[in-house]
Amino acid sequence: MTRFCTVCAHEESFAINEDIVIGITSVRRIAAQYGLSETAMRRHKEHIPQLLLQAHDDMQGYEADAILLRVEHLENETLQLLEDAKSGDVVDRRIILQAIREQRGNIELIAKIKQLIDLAPKTELVLISPQVQALIVGALLPYPEARQAVADSLASIEVAS
Repeated sequence: MTRFCTVCAHEESFAINEDIVIGITSVRRIAAQYGLSETAMRRHKEHIPQLLLQAHDDMQGYEADAILLRVEHLENETLQLLEDAKSGDVVDRRIILQAIREQRGNIELIAKIKQLIDLAPKTELVLISPQVQALIVGALLPYPEARQAVADSLASIEVAS
């Protein structure tokens, strides 16, 4: 029996994914906050690279795109605060150093996300020639339901490409 991911199915999955990627809160605390098990959260973390890869490659993964956009916004805000602190009438070195530390954290987060994207398994679409498609569908003649399912799948690949 195939298991489904309770985190992916959770109504707050977007916020959960965001919390995981940003990494400020522990997995244990995130699980408790959303009423999920730690085990489910740890299994779900395996899906995160694929979501980020989707946003990076084809921008179809809305959630992943939104997470990357939020990280970019966080970085821009930190850089703006740093510039404001440097150009103010009274320069407070403590604030500048805090902003630099925050920016270093942003850079570490971006590096972590890039590493997740780089480590994610990549899927390549292999096109099947019409002759091979016909052979596959023909081989399934004794299995009409399977034959129809394969034919429909092959037709949907053609429409998508």
